[in-house]
Amino acid sequence: MTTQYNYTTIAAWSLAISKALKAAGVEPEPLLASVGLALGQLTESPEDRIPIEHMTRLWEVAEDATNNPAFGLDVAKQVTPMHFRSLGLLFISCNTLAQAFQKLADYYTLVSDSGLIRLDRRPDQIGFIIEPLKGVEVSPLAIDAFFATVLQLSNQFVAQSGLVVSVSLKRSKPKPSKPWANFFNCPVQFEHEVNCLWLHRGLLENTSILGDPQSAAQSEAVVRNYLTAMNALSWSERVKRAIHSVLLSGESNLSTVASVFNLSDRTLSRYLKEEGTSFRQLLQEKQNELAHYYLIKTALPVNEIAHKLGFSDTSNFNRAFLRWNQCRPLEYRSRQQ
Repeated sequence: MTTQYNYTTIAAWSLAISKALKAAGVEPEPLLASVGLALGQLTESPEDRIPIEHMTRLWEVAEDATNNPAFGLDVAKQVTPMHFRSLGLLFISCNTLAQAFQKLADYYTLVSDSGLIRLDRRPDQIGFIIEPLKGVEVSPLAIDAFFATVLQLSNQFVAQSGLVVSVSLKRSKPKPSKPWANFFNCPVQFEHEVNCLWLHRGLLENTSILGDPQSAAQSEAVVRNYLTAMNALSWSERVKRAIHSVLLSGESNLSTVASVFNLSDRTLSRYLKEEGTSFRQLLQEKQNELAHYYLIKTALPVNEIAHKLGFSDTSNFNRAFLRWNQCRPLEYRSRQQ
């Protein structure tokens, strides 16, 4: 048995990468083909989904072809609201930038479901945080591009500078790092524990986009229908992503996950029960998925994998894995080699 990862990105983003490659003097078709993508098909079906491993590889070959570690920032210059599809239309239909950012946080899975996006509200700032799921490889250029695109879209409505207060990125510090400071026009910290765009709260809340309530309602309905088709709005899917995010930090309990959604334990349990599942069941599914990842993709010893997945000892992990897969972890690893 081999676990298949189903994390995806909307195809429209690959078209923005293609435009940036052309602007840099690089033909995109051969690079797309090298990672299993076809420009013609992407152009015809920009709302299709691309496996995250293909998109991550595309970022890698694009960086190599352009010899530009800041290529993600260049991609942002090619992005329009339509690269977010209906979510982009919803963004520009909101009443204020603060509302627009909340919609991005609510419906970000339309762009990619390979991470979590949340807002951290403080008295004078709002943090727009991207947390890639552990064990899912996401290019740091993708994070750069998303933050830079959000700023590009926002700058259309802000009449003054200073919207972005600071930026923190988990990526290693590039050489040179000046393009990031120039683009965001604020301090940028690399090798940080979190990817966060810190925004001036007053500007966000007081900047009017002159939204159209009817257009916003129509766009939100389209977004919700799209995500419903992906099953991205179900509580079971949302909880599985949250478990993935917190599990490897040693906080794999119902209370921690419920707090991600600002819900009580009882309310979240009720939502999951209504969908015919439970937190325990989803936790075990995610533990099994990540166990497969670590056994196949890494050389970590079984005791370390057990610890990462929240098991109190290796024997408990061995018994659970045997129950899930009818073989022990080391047997499974040897079969995959």
